[in-house]
Amino acid sequence: MFRERIPSIPLYTLCVLTLLFCAKNTTAQHHGGHGLGVGIPGATNRPTGVDEKDDLKDFHHALAVQATSQQIADFQALVKGTDEAKAKLDTFAEEQNKSNAKSRPTVSLSEIDQFVQRSLIGSRKFVDGFSSSQKSGLKDTLKKLSKVDSDLETEEKKLDDAVQAENRGISLESATDNLTKSLSAFSDQQLALGREMGVILSQGSDVAFNLPEVKTPVKAGDLAFDVTANGDLSQTAAQNAERTFKLQILVDLSELSENLTDFLRPQLSGGRTCGDRLQLRQAVMSLSDPSSVVNLDLHYEHWSCIGGSPQEMAEGDGSVDVKLRVTVDKQNLLDLESEFSRIDAGGLMAESLRSGNLGEELRDRLNRSLLSILRSAADFQKLLPAAVRQSAVVQTAKFEELGIGKIAVDITGEMKITDEQANLMASQLNQALFAKNPAAQAGQPGKDIPSLKTR
Repeated sequence: MFRERIPSIPLYTLCVLTLLFCAKNTTAQHHGGHGLGVGIPGATNRPTGVDEKDDLKDFHHALAVQATSQQIADFQALVKGTDEAKAKLDTFAEEQNKSNAKSRPTVSLSEIDQFVQRSLIGSRKFVDGFSSSQKSGLKDTLKKLSKVDSDLETEEKKLDDAVQAENRGISLESATDNLTKSLSAFSDQQLALGREMGVILSQGSDVAFNLPEVKTPVKAGDLAFDVTANGDLSQTAAQNAERTFKLQILVDLSELSENLTDFLRPQLSGGRTCGDRLQLRQAVMSLSDPSSVVNLDLHYEHWSCIGGSPQEMAEGDGSVDVKLRVTVDKQNLLDLESEFSRIDAGGLMAESLRSGNLGEELRDRLNRSLLSILRSAADFQKLLPAAVRQSAVVQTAKFEELGIGKIAVDITGEMKITDEQANLMASQLNQALFAKNPAAQAGQPGKDIPSLKTR
């Protein structure tokens, strides 16, 4: 169930809290738990058997190896380059396997060499920039990275030899496969290094993924605002090569609620020249779990055209409460059901709303206006990576409170994907993160950098 999201705690803040917690425990041990912190007269400070240095070991390590904002930016660019090298090599391998293909290959050996070397050089340059404390704290991880670095360069040379001298018995298919495995191991070790430095990106083997926030702009005349949506994926089952994920998406309607009157006024106001007319004065949305209630303050007029020119026959003021419920239709799309839960009006206005076409038309216009926003904001084409868009199925949807006085639509669904799709999805999520932080790609610390996925 979605509630108001709590932002991730930066590692530095977490470290400080850890230090304070350890200090508090130490104080309690020394003072016997007395609130004033005064020792018992004559008592000795007996050893607890736990070295305080051990308590702070993880704290000191995390602080020593923590990536700077510049290093986070550099790391993002580094991983992006490795992903590009993997994509090029995959295409090269596919084209090499098509032995009967007459078309010219789209990826050459020289391009493979260029992308692999770019990854190796970038990785080495990144490590060379470490502080002495980072090099010391990360020495075991750097040793593993150095090993896969060397292996990758060796396998790259073997592929070159296989392409240029197949008559010497070197298998091109085997060399390509070995380089693919070596590049994958190199990528995994890069991500392991990032994790230890507090920079964590998605991997296909993860059992949980955060979907990037997507803002859908809404424009109506001079009115403009955004409807924000984000979500999570959590694995619920895995069998053989198929994995099942639970999908949860939250569509924040806060800005819509704030601008509801101005947004709905042109949608709901007006009517027939001869007949009923409505003018919306105010619209307010509130929650009535699991539904939403929209209160509409209306002005009503009835015009007659008997005898020629239109004449006003009746007018009045009133208000209605329209209860809305989000559903999922057979096409796997969001839908809205509505009904009047209260009609506060008199005379012809009340009669037209309760039993005439006026009430049905009012609810229909309200439904269409709000549904267009919901469907656009919850569109899988925008929210999900391309690799899994066609695999997700919506199961339930309902209105939910998002903080005090704020309303959202909570959508749940399911997604069955293969390991290959999961790997591609992770890569696309990381690319979306890079695209969201253009300052990071340019080597500058960006405001969005703290939103990197952390666990």
